[in-house]
Amino acid sequence: MSLRLESLLLAMPLLLFFALYHFYDALSIDPYFGVSVPFILSTNILIFHIPIFLIPYLMHRFMRDQDKGHVLVNFLHVALSIFLLVALMFTYQVIQPGGPDKGTPIFDLPENKLWMEATMATYVILAAQVLLQIAFIFYSLTVLFPSKQKQPQPSYSFN
Repeated sequence: MSLRLESLLLAMPLLLFFALYHFYDALSIDPYFGVSVPFILSTNILIFHIPIFLIPYLMHRFMRDQDKGHVLVNFLHVALSIFLLVALMFTYQVIQPGGPDKGTPIFDLPENKLWMEATMATYVILAAQVLLQIAFIFYSLTVLFPSKQKQPQPSYSFN
């Protein structure tokens, strides 16, 4: 396996996952920050990105093997994919569980602990990521399998 730019599509979710797993205690939520502090979390999203990135990674490899595709398009695809992945980690916010029947907690009970929740930005970035990958798959399919050029039909008239 060669270390190429497209290898980042598979390596970045795994690297972020292991970094987050290893440094989770250092990145733990401080309840004194307040209610809506953006924060890095979501190991599930990182694992979810591996299958999302797998098909575009294979398309990069096929295009590289056949010497097709534009280098700038491939670079921009990888850079934008990684940017969206990293940006996604900062879209979660700290919230305190609550409901209409709950008031302000007095004691620090486990059910009153703060938790992370996805915001609308999380879903927008996820949708943009999926659309980017679909657009790149269509681009790579058109590059790998170009449409056949119509051959002019010979004329049978004797003019």
